[in-house]
Amino acid sequence: MKRMTKERENIRKILLVPDVPGWAFDHHARDMMAMPSNRVQLDIKYQHEVQKEDANQYEFIYPMAVIMAHSLYQKGIPLNKLVAGISSERQFRFFQNQNQQLSKKFLQFFKGLRAVNTASDEFVERFSRYRPVHKTRVGVDIHQFKPLKQRKENPVFTVGWVGSSKDNELKGYHIVEKALLGLPVKLDIRTKTEHFVSRDEMITYYQGLDCFLCASRSEHIPLPVFEAAACGVPIISTKVGIVPELIKSYQNGMIVDRTPAAFRKAIQYIMRHQSVKEKMAIEIRKTIVKNWA
Repeated sequence: MKRMTKERENIRKILLVPDVPGWAFDHHARDMMAMPSNRVQLDIKYQHEVQKEDANQYEFIYPMAVIMAHSLYQKGIPLNKLVAGISSERQFRFFQNQNQQLSKKFLQFFKGLRAVNTASDEFVERFSRYRPVHKTRVGVDIHQFKPLKQRKENPVFTVGWVGSSKDNELKGYHIVEKALLGLPVKLDIRTKTEHFVSRDEMITYYQGLDCFLCASRSEHIPLPVFEAAACGVPIISTKVGIVPELIKSYQNGMIVDRTPAAFRKAIQYIMRHQSVKEKMAIEIRKTIVKNWA
């Protein structure tokens, strides 16, 4: 009995804080909770649910973006209880002064965080001048996200895209639309609102695509890119977040400039070269299994 009590006392309690249910951070948090551990207890609360009193219940609290950590700090969560993730560069723009430099007040907050992590080599290099930033591995469930054993060819070449269709500046849906104008393709999209489906349904969605597009200006871990890649879908993406660590152009996908013309050219290339498309599908799956599972 005493041994069991001691073991319970040694269990580390950590609170994971995604922003909203059913989207990228929530998926990351639930993937973390699915990992077996007898030494760590992981719980989830969404950002709006976290209260000051939670700091007393957990060893530390992990909001999955720095901007979320700042919000919780303003709620009264002590800095030494906050571990934050760097999920994108754009969140830091909210804390810039008139000279477009990070404000002293924000830097004091940022340097005081218990720890900061990111999955991006680029972000480690960029933000380590302010404080230690830890590189952490991310992965995809390759048993859940996988290609179909026997895939039927689509009657029309089908292109996928996931994100907020209203956020053109960031997600680039307008770039995708212009790139596809006049091409004999079907655009199949998923968004948070009118085209939203469950995560299980997303697997079927990815498996039915001929290629997947990411036209974002700023990302950290573009989760749909990795999930589509795990399903053996050729990826055409901007050089964003950790995409350059995943894709080697013309080997397992294509990295292109953020213009409609560049995307259009890449799509046409894959459409015209079936053998290249098939090779990319095989190689991107191999890359995920080898490095990101």
